[in-house]
Amino acid sequence: MILGSIYVTAGAIIVGVPIGLLTAIYMSRFASPRINKVLLPAVQLLAGIPSVVYGFFGMIVMVPAVQAMVKSDFFKTVLHVKSGKGMSLFTAGLLLGIMILPTIITVSKTSLDAVPQSYYEGSLALGATHERSVFSAVLPAAKSGVMSGVVLGVGRAIGETMAVIMIAGNQAIMPSGLLKGLRTMTANIVLEMGYASGLHREALIATGVVLFVFILIINLCFSAVKRKADATCKKRNVRTERRAARAARAYRRHPMSLVQRIAVTASAVITFAILAALLAYILIMGVPNLKPSLFAWHYTSDNCSMTPAIINTLLMVVLSLLLSVPFGIGAAIYLVEYAKRGNKLVKVVRLTAETLSGIPSIVYGLFGMLFFVTKLHWGYSMIAGAFTLAIMVLPVIMRTTEEALIAVPDSYREGSFGLGAGKLRTVFTIVLPSAMPGILSGVILATGRIVGETAALIYTASSVAKIPSGVFSSTRTLAVHMYLLSNEGLYIGQTYGTAVVLLVLVLVINGLSGLVAGKLAKR
Repeated sequence: MILGSIYVTAGAIIVGVPIGLLTAIYMSRFASPRINKVLLPAVQLLAGIPSVVYGFFGMIVMVPAVQAMVKSDFFKTVLHVKSGKGMSLFTAGLLLGIMILPTIITVSKTSLDAVPQSYYEGSLALGATHERSVFSAVLPAAKSGVMSGVVLGVGRAIGETMAVIMIAGNQAIMPSGLLKGLRTMTANIVLEMGYASGLHREALIATGVVLFVFILIINLCFSAVKRKADATCKKRNVRTERRAARAARAYRRHPMSLVQRIAVTASAVITFAILAALLAYILIMGVPNLKPSLFAWHYTSDNCSMTPAIINTLLMVVLSLLLSVPFGIGAAIYLVEYAKRGNKLVKVVRLTAETLSGIPSIVYGLFGMLFFVTKLHWGYSMIAGAFTLAIMVLPVIMRTTEEALIAVPDSYREGSFGLGAGKLRTVFTIVLPSAMPGILSGVILATGRIVGETAALIYTASSVAKIPSGVFSSTRTLAVHMYLLSNEGLYIGQTYGTAVVLLVLVLVINGLSGLVAGKLAKR
């Protein structure tokens, strides 16, 4: 299972990191404002799609497609692949690579936008092409933020639970091939925790500890790489103008500009095509299954009503954001505006945030069950689920807000100070409104994770399909509702309909967030 988690994560990195990074570069430095008006909402929609929808799409579409591919004559005669399964390492890695795209794109684009325009203009002045300037001047300057996005993406890949359960095969054996089934550590916890007791239960909790150690090691490795990269960049900045000009002339003799432009454009097209295919399939299959019985006020086994789940989801989003947003934004303001540059405490806080952001949701679920449900005697309730989700999305809000605040030019702050404004007034009247679009991007990412979370809520809020009478009542969100329906296998039509409602809910949330961000930016 440890090897299964490593293999699946490696597959997601191979698929998601190059496409995500190149798409972010395209959106930041190549795309026109008109194109970005389409691409940015598309990426935000990808971020908001719940993992259970991805898993359902993978189970219904990708698994049969891979199975048919394995049975084709090309695989048998040319590649000599005699056997394989649709539920396999290949399918799981491919799907997780798609799932981490919005995280990598959003964080990387914010970092690329924060690079001073003088870097790009200076490279052009030395004779470099547009592509060379972007890849050799702008991208290295944004390396720290890009690495943060990769860490967030890797953390989601290694911690994904529900989507992997639905398409990986869940075979508790050593991975034996790319087209063979396997079981990850997160899937093992979910599959066995329901009936585990005694030593078995303790072993599953220990699996969560192993996952945490994995994330910590990954973050430490990335931190070391970032420090080395920053030191290298500082050495490169002292190059003479003659050497830089010579490098630019040498570049012109190698026509890589066209290759780089094709790569970033193709990545953006792939990202948009994935979203279009996902939306088209869900809408085509789901809209015909939207019947009045699905919106009945009370849930029964006959109507499978989602109305209680919709209300519970909205309540969970509001409560979780009320708990997490003030702390996340406040922590980011302190790190950027008040903490001294180079402060060791800042480095520790950032490392902690990156570690927390990479912790699998199932580990948060175990923590919430042990602490909020059991220790504090809250029971399986909405408040226990909301506190668990608030802790889960706090690092995402903090890191994206921090990157957005860093992107605000220092001239804004200096101008405010020159007019006699104090530190606090400058931060809240000048810096925060300027960084609000980036902050809202983080809130959208957090909202998407709350709406789509399943594993953590199963162990904290449970799955009672009724409208809660209070914050201490057990509840079922829309994502949990869809997972339970798909897992039973008796309500596939209702599952499609639930997926459509989830997508519409995400669209509404993204639209409202974008509207608020636009109004705040105008101020």
